[in-house]
Amino acid sequence: MPESYPAFYLILTLLNALRRGIPQRQIWREFQRQKVTLQPRLSFWIALCKEAGLLDVFDGRLRVTGFARRWLNKDIEAQTFDLIDAWQNAPKDRKTRQFRKKLLWKLKYDKSLTAKDQKFLSQLQALGLLKEDRLTAWGRYFLKGEGNLPTPKAPEPCHLDGDQYLVPLPQHLDLLWELERFLRPASPGCYPLTPRYISPAATPDVLLPLLERGLGGPLPGPIRSRVLNQPTLRVSEGLVLEFSHPEQVRALRRQPALRRLVQEFISPRHILVPTHQAKSLLKLLQRRGVYLAGHEEPPEPPSKRTHFTQSPRNSVLQPIGKSQPKLDVLETYLRLQQALDIYYRTPGYPAEVRRITPLSIEERGGQTYVIAWCQSRRAQRTFRLDRMEIPGTY
Repeated sequence: MPESYPAFYLILTLLNALRRGIPQRQIWREFQRQKVTLQPRLSFWIALCKEAGLLDVFDGRLRVTGFARRWLNKDIEAQTFDLIDAWQNAPKDRKTRQFRKKLLWKLKYDKSLTAKDQKFLSQLQALGLLKEDRLTAWGRYFLKGEGNLPTPKAPEPCHLDGDQYLVPLPQHLDLLWELERFLRPASPGCYPLTPRYISPAATPDVLLPLLERGLGGPLPGPIRSRVLNQPTLRVSEGLVLEFSHPEQVRALRRQPALRRLVQEFISPRHILVPTHQAKSLLKLLQRRGVYLAGHEEPPEPPSKRTHFTQSPRNSVLQPIGKSQPKLDVLETYLRLQQALDIYYRTPGYPAEVRRITPLSIEERGGQTYVIAWCQSRRAQRTFRLDRMEIPGTY
């Protein structure tokens, strides 16, 4: 479900969407993607930002002004006063401006409200001044001058959770202003450090100092390597099991007790088992009558190369001749142990190109899954067949 966030974050999201070049008519999708409640409508926030001097129209397009950065650096008290003045003066006609001024006067002196007044209360609720038709402590301070603002919390540093860069809100607005030139948030304050969310324009010499500034220290080695797009080497210890046919691996994985142990594919016939699990797996296999043999045969001579890697300019497989079933193409690449490029569509995100080497194809719960080595992610991944698109297939 969409969640509500302070007006300052909604304004920051609107400004950064325009800075990234998102058309005005598509900006609402950015809020929807982050599951942020956009209430009132986008037109309200655009008019508010125009009056506050954060947005302007240039050459027929809505642009972010140079004042926006300075406004974000103001203290929260000054920002709130600016938003109240902007809300009062945003309408073009004089009568509406006078009506809004009178509504603030009524709230200040606890006067009764008309039905027309009630229609505008949702806008003041979005600014944090009202809650259920009553002034909040925030509203009493700014409209009546009563009480005091809460003591601001000491700034909390950003932190990492896996490959996600987490920023406390509403702190670090100035950092987010710079950071969102290169990173796209998956949700408020959450920035995945993966290729999907990192802008192609992000250069390591600019992005790394920003990330380390928020953390207050250096990035961990794996994350730093990913941002720098450096090759990584993963060393795995364990026992390699070689099966005589891929179907034997698929048969084992149909059993839940064995699927938990048979997870790390090296190829359709080779499985890597962690050392601490190898003994348990071998016992289970022996109980099922599986013959276990050591690797005593001489290695096979290397086969002659019969294919060539695709040119980087043609990174996506192009259809040749008649369309083929998608599953047939994947089974062919599984048998040949060759990589192919696919379009993979994750729910809620546009399709992206992935280069995969199929390792196994399984049926579970009425769905077909493809276990593959994803060269784009440099890790083993599981893909649902109905979310995959391969040019020239159906």
